[in-house]
Amino acid sequence: MIWIIIEFLFPALLIALPLTLYKSNRPLMTKFYLRMTASGSARKLYARCMLILILLYHYVYAGGHFGEWGILASTTFCAILFSFRRADRWLTRLHEERKIFFLTAVLVLTTCAVPHLHTVAVTLAFLLLAAMFYPSRNVLSKWTDEENRIRWMNNPKIVSEYYY
Repeated sequence: MIWIIIEFLFPALLIALPLTLYKSNRPLMTKFYLRMTASGSARKLYARCMLILILLYHYVYAGGHFGEWGILASTTFCAILFSFRRADRWLTRLHEERKIFFLTAVLVLTTCAVPHLHTVAVTLAFLLLAAMFYPSRNVLSKWTDEENRIRWMNNPKIVSEYYY
C-alpha cells in the first residue's frame, strides 16, 4: 500500500510544483533563480537531483510492477542524461524552444495512454518540469554583464521577469 501512495505522490509533484513555484517572486525562488544563473555547479546539482528523482520513481515503480518492460526504455533514457553536458543542452533547448516543449508534452500525453510506457511518460514529464525552472541562454548571457548582475543582486525580485 505504501508503494502505491509513493507512486501517486510523484505525478502529484508534476502538478503541485509548477502551480506554486512557476514565476514566483518568493525569497526562496529568487535565491534559486540567482544561484542557477550564477553557478554552473548549481545547474549541475539541479540536473543530478532531477535524475535521482526520476531513478527513485523507477525504483518505486519496479517494486510494485514486476515484469514491466517499459521501465527499460526510460532507464536507458536516464542513462543518457548522466552526462551533464547533454542534460544541460536538453534542458536549455526544452526551456527555450516552445515547439520542442509542446511536442514533448504531446509525446508525454500519448505515451501515458500506453500502459507499458507509463514510466517513459513520467520521465519525460519530469524532464519538462526541470526544463521549466532551468535558466535560458538569454539569462546566462545577461548575467555576464556587470550592470545587470549588480541590478539583480540589489533587487532580486526582477530576476523572475528575465528568467522566463
